[in-house]
Amino acid sequence: MKPRRAREPRLRDPETGEWDVAEVKHRTKGWVAVVLALVIVFGGIWFVGGKAWDAWMSFRTKDDYIGAGVDPIQVEIPRGATMTAVGKLLEEKDVVKSADSFRRYAQSRPDESSRVQAGRYNMKTQMSVIAAFDALLDSNNLVRNTMQLREGQRTSEQLAAMAAATKLPVEEFQAIAKSPGNLGLPTWANGNVDGFLFPDTYELGSTPTAEGTMKMTVDNFNNVLERNDWVTQATNSPAKDPHSALVMASLVEREATTTEDRQKVARVFYNRLAKGQALQSDATVAYANNITGRVTTTPEERKLDSPYNTYLDKNAGKLPPTPISSPSEDAMQAAAAPADGNWLFFVVVNLDTGETVFSDTYDQHLKAVAQFQEFCKTSDKC
Repeated sequence: MKPRRAREPRLRDPETGEWDVAEVKHRTKGWVAVVLALVIVFGGIWFVGGKAWDAWMSFRTKDDYIGAGVDPIQVEIPRGATMTAVGKLLEEKDVVKSADSFRRYAQSRPDESSRVQAGRYNMKTQMSVIAAFDALLDSNNLVRNTMQLREGQRTSEQLAAMAAATKLPVEEFQAIAKSPGNLGLPTWANGNVDGFLFPDTYELGSTPTAEGTMKMTVDNFNNVLERNDWVTQATNSPAKDPHSALVMASLVEREATTTEDRQKVARVFYNRLAKGQALQSDATVAYANNITGRVTTTPEERKLDSPYNTYLDKNAGKLPPTPISSPSEDAMQAAAAPADGNWLFFVVVNLDTGETVFSDTYDQHLKAVAQFQEFCKTSDKC
C-alpha cells in the first residue's frame, strides 16, 4: 500500500470555492519578500552602474564635449589663424571644451588643417573636437559675405561695388582712394589706386571696414605680382617698366577677351608706340568721356582734350597717364609678354563671338572695319 502524499495547501477550498485567508496571507508575505529582494538586488546594480557611468562620463568629458553640439552660434575665424588660435577662439565661445584638445586633434590631421578657411561659420556650442573640426572643413557652414570686383572695371565702379557689399558709405572708400598711404601700394603706383584694386571675389568679415576691404584687394594684387615675378617681366617687356605695363594691361583688358587676342592687341599698341603713332583706342576715349555701355565712340567724343584720349595727335606715341581699368592676371601677362607680329590695326568684327581681325596695313584694316559695319546693321551692341 502506497503512503498517501500530504495535501498541498490550497488558496481555495475545492468544495466550497472559498478563499483560504490564512494561506493567502502566507503566500503574499512570501511574494513580497521575493519582490523586495529583487528590488534590492537590481537597485544595487542600478546604483553601482549609475555611479560607474557618471565616473566614465566625467573622465570622458574632462577635456571634450560629446556629440554634435547644443545651441547654434556663429564663429569668425580670422585670416591666417593657426590651429592653436582657432582652438582658443572656439573654447572662448564654448564650442569646444578645451583649446588644447582641439589643437592636438587638428595636429593629427595636418593636411586637412591647411584647408580651414578664414570666415564666419555656423556652428554649435559644446561640440566634440571631432565635430567642431569637421564643421570647419565643411564649406556649407561658411556664412557667405562676398564682394565681387569684375575684370575691367574702373576705380569708380569698384568703389561703388565695395560700398554696396560692405554697406558702408561710398564716400569712405573715395576718401581712402585719395589718400591711400595705408593700403600697401607698390612704390611705382605713385600713390594712385587706379588699376591696383585687383578684380576677384572676396570673403568679407562680419564687420568690414573701408580701409580693410580696399587693402585686401591691394594685397591680392601684390600676391599676383610676386607669384608671376611680374615686375621683372614688365621691366623686360616693350613697356620697360611695371607702371607702363599695367597701363597697357588696362587697355588690353578693355579691348580683347581671349588670351591670344590680348597678346596680339598688346603687340599692336606696342608697335604703334614704337612708330610714334596714336593708339586710337576707343576704350581710352570712353574713359575720358566717362562713357559706359558701348564699345564705339563718336567723332565729337574723340575730340575731347584729355591725356586719356589716344586719338589726339598730341598724345601720339603715348600711353594714358594711369590705368583706365583694373586688368585681370591674363591681361597683365599679355602686356608683359605680347605676341610677335607686325600688326598696326585691329577691330572686333563680331561683338557676339568676339572675333577680332588684325591687320598690318590700313587698307587691310578698312576691309575689316567694313565687316564690323555690316555686323552693326543687325545688332544693337554697337
